[in-house]
Amino acid sequence: MTTTDHLAWRTSTYSSDGEKCVEVAPTADGVVIRHSKHPTAGTIHFPHPSWAAFLHDTRTGTPGTNGIATLTTHGTDTLVRSLHTGVELRFDAAEWSAFHAGATAGEFSFPHHLTSATP
Repeated sequence: MTTTDHLAWRTSTYSSDGEKCVEVAPTADGVVIRHSKHPTAGTIHFPHPSWAAFLHDTRTGTPGTNGIATLTTHGTDTLVRSLHTGVELRFDAAEWSAFHAGATAGEFSFPHHLTSATP
């Protein structure tokens, strides 16, 4: 088992039964994402300030203000690529749309005290 196996992964309530979507897990120092259908494809870790910027990037379609990952489109797919590890996560239109809707609704705006090891 890896460290990510013990995280509290969640998907957007807008995804179809949580079966295929961007999976998100808060950690003590930020947030980790992965693909729910391909969890072994890797993860991308965002420190707290970068996660807030990534959510902003997602909601507004702004490319690359978070310093951790780029968002690009390839046809109808969205590619999230780590700037530091080379991990690439590809999401189809339905998967990214569900994440986008959840991000817009505030589902992934974790209160800092819930993800921080110290109050």
